[in-house]
Amino acid sequence: MLEGMKVIELAYFYPGPYCTQILAELGAEVVKIEPPSGDPMRYRSEIFAALNRNKKSVVLNLKEKEDLEKFYELVKKSDVIVEGFRPGVAKKLGVDYESVREINSGIIYCSISGLGQEVSKPVHDINVLSLSGICFIAGKKFEKPIDPNVQLSDFASAVFAAISILAAYVRKIKTGEGCYIDLSMLDSALAAIPLHSARLLNGMDVAEDFVANPGYDIYEAKDGFVSVGILVEDHLWKLFCERLELEYGELSYKERLKKANEIRKKISEKLKNKNVEELEKLLFDVPFAVVKQIPKDRDIICEANYDRTYRVVGFPAKFSNFKPRRGGSVPKLGESYFTSSMGRLE
Repeated sequence: MLEGMKVIELAYFYPGPYCTQILAELGAEVVKIEPPSGDPMRYRSEIFAALNRNKKSVVLNLKEKEDLEKFYELVKKSDVIVEGFRPGVAKKLGVDYESVREINSGIIYCSISGLGQEVSKPVHDINVLSLSGICFIAGKKFEKPIDPNVQLSDFASAVFAAISILAAYVRKIKTGEGCYIDLSMLDSALAAIPLHSARLLNGMDVAEDFVANPGYDIYEAKDGFVSVGILVEDHLWKLFCERLELEYGELSYKERLKKANEIRKKISEKLKNKNVEELEKLLFDVPFAVVKQIPKDRDIICEANYDRTYRVVGFPAKFSNFKPRRGGSVPKLGESYFTSSMGRLE
């Protein structure tokens, strides 16, 4: 689908590599530029395999003039650069947008940073989640901020970067013009929580649908945990109450919120006396699920070859006339190399 798109990756850890992984699975050619020491994420080979399949790895010391010239040769025939350095580092190395645009005016250059290009501060996902308010939102039921332990700002920035690049690429096809994209993890995290931000930005509390609502919670069963996911749907709430023989089926959504503690206690009492298998049959037609570990039998789970064969999750969409490159090999450090001064890769 993206065959012919040539991408240079100048990024480590999660956001940049995952962004280019998305592009690679959709058919783009991705060249991963690594320093002699390699991407630091190589120390966790199973995670590295999940983020770096179907790429080429080229080792360049960008502080060395000869290697910088090799990088510029790659730029001449590339469409996209994804950069994830701390703001100011790319310019210091001579690989910033202004420098590469002189070599390739049509380049699409995406910078992913923690807080935007105006703030040169090192941060990781947990810091961004703290600054964005997500740690407070996640801990609302516990009345203290918590680390959600899901790298939401890493993921969101990678996905928004991929979307931005694809939009710029369509524009480039139409006009021939390149583009500079400044994307921060902080803004991406905020954009990833529209249901909460819509309330908080307008002087309201965290969405009651996900905190106070007794129909939207995780409960303990006799032999595990289950989730109930009923929002304002009165018909589903009524059905849920009928199945559990609860007396609250006729209450409106606002009435349910007013009696939330009482109702939650009654639901807990009912569910604690039933095992998960029984509940799955009883509540099959209401928003209900058993809390499980990550499923291992989905079609998008594939194999990646690195220092061993790893099971990883591939691109989730199914296309009628295209098959994403979900599996594949992960490049060893410097596995690809230049065969001439013109930058041809093997």
